[in-house]
Amino acid sequence: MSKSKTPVIGISADTNEGKEGDLKEYGTDTVFWLKKHYITAIEKSGGIPVILPVVKSPKAMAGYLDLIDGLLLSGGYFDISPKLYGEKAMPQCGALKPDRTLMEIALFKKARKLKMPILGICGGLQAINVGLGGTLYQHIPAQVEDALPHEQKPLPSTKPSHYVSLAENSELRKIAGRTKIKVNSTHHQGIKDLGRGLAACATASDGIVEGVELKKKDGAFMVGVQWHPEALFKNSSFSQKLFRHFIAEAKKQKFKLYSKL
Repeated sequence: MSKSKTPVIGISADTNEGKEGDLKEYGTDTVFWLKKHYITAIEKSGGIPVILPVVKSPKAMAGYLDLIDGLLLSGGYFDISPKLYGEKAMPQCGALKPDRTLMEIALFKKARKLKMPILGICGGLQAINVGLGGTLYQHIPAQVEDALPHEQKPLPSTKPSHYVSLAENSELRKIAGRTKIKVNSTHHQGIKDLGRGLAACATASDGIVEGVELKKKDGAFMVGVQWHPEALFKNSSFSQKLFRHFIAEAKKQKFKLYSKL
């Protein structure tokens, strides 16, 4: 873990390795990148953000965990391969970035063993669920009757578009201090079957799970959300509370983690 008094938060990077062809101007060069919203949210909440590029070796991943006090699994322009939860890809399945997904799942599992604070956002939530044996809706409009428009375009991600209900006694409800919050929505996939040990802590009105946490609390902070609180951070008191809570947990537990290495 970091030796800094300020918690260091590792944020998984996105990559242009995907059939959607983002960042085409770089040609065949692989690019690792991250939206500024994540950096701003961590920095303004009292943490030091560090971007974690995609690596394959367990040694490199272990090195990441030696450097950080909390792990943020970010969202991005990709889908998780249905092969990882035992399904064939539907035609609507989007770009796959298997190296990124496999690294995030591996990092998540290692961080959990250390009881490191973890926050999963959008694709990060989905990686957590699949990493624990859960499944996903590959394309919500085709698989969920009367589903909300979970891809809110043309409304920008900095604006909320629908409400989610927060489960009683859940971590998110305690942080929010209320039963419902309004969130943004930029996804076409979502949780179908919950992974092992997970409980739904936020749900949309169409039944789609929008937030997860540990069913049995073990003293470690671990929350995943389907929306993008980093994009709402500037004008959302709940998003600010969520990031501050995450940073506070990283600060509180960082010194405990040394003894577990």
